[in-house]
Amino acid sequence: MTDTLLLSERLPESGMRRLATRTDLTIEILPEQSDAALAAALPRADGLVLAMEHPALTAALLAAAPRLRVACRMGAGYDNFDVAALTARGIPLLTTGGTNAPTVAEQALYLMLALAKRGPALDRAVKSGSWPRVFGGIELLGKTCCIVGYGYIGREIAPRAAAFGMRILVVDPHVRPPPDSPYDWTPDLMAALGAADIVVLACALNDATRGLIGPRTLAAIKPGALIVNVARGGVVDEAALVEALSSGRIGGAGLDVLQTEPPAPANPLLARDDVVLTPHTAAYIAETYARVADICARNALAGLDGRPDRAFVVNPAALR
Repeated sequence: MTDTLLLSERLPESGMRRLATRTDLTIEILPEQSDAALAAALPRADGLVLAMEHPALTAALLAAAPRLRVACRMGAGYDNFDVAALTARGIPLLTTGGTNAPTVAEQALYLMLALAKRGPALDRAVKSGSWPRVFGGIELLGKTCCIVGYGYIGREIAPRAAAFGMRILVVDPHVRPPPDSPYDWTPDLMAALGAADIVVLACALNDATRGLIGPRTLAAIKPGALIVNVARGGVVDEAALVEALSSGRIGGAGLDVLQTEPPAPANPLLARDDVVLTPHTAAYIAETYARVADICARNALAGLDGRPDRAFVVNPAALR
């Protein structure tokens, strides 16, 4: 019997070429990004690849997929999957893990430098005819960089930030500090925020981290600190962030992700010179995306064969 692999959208060519190596595979691509389209196609699916944050595979939608044996995410985040429901069905969920982590880490450093050196604001000033040779910005040497989340991306950010002569302070309750780690570790987020000159968010979005940077944590942050978010928009309470920026409590924010994407034109973050924004494109580098697509396709084929690569499985309890 031919397996059907459902794609939320066409994969980059590297991924499609990998899938084409299976001549007995039927590939179906959603005609549109919607829950309705996903619900209509799921009953035919033996495997599923979601390449975007939406649509989401909820427990209700999963119930309409009796043949599903493997679910894949082309990317690292999986907050658009009901992991508990997949695990209960014995369906492994595979992401592309740390495949794009170096590129996302580079984006975090770009945002950090853009804020510290006022790059975008100075660029706009010069191009508008000004020549603002005034003191401003900060140097990174000797500053403390707090990395919240030491997964694939956090591990790539740490040595890059350390190369600037920064002290690295790691906060991650789910990771045991290696005995030979060159970095400082603390389980106390509030204390870390009070010591950090730059806070980099690289954690997963879940119930524990949603709104993690909000009124309480912003009140504890070191005055003038910079915040960089390459995690998920939901980790930051944007209203509280705007208030902290307006009051001068923090010195600036570099955000690759927002609560609502794209943001509404009235979002006050768009009007601030102390905020540097990129449109959730940290991993949107052609060579990186090609690599991610190839690994995602490989994961899907291995999952359909009943041999998923455990290195990429999010829910190992599903492997019964």
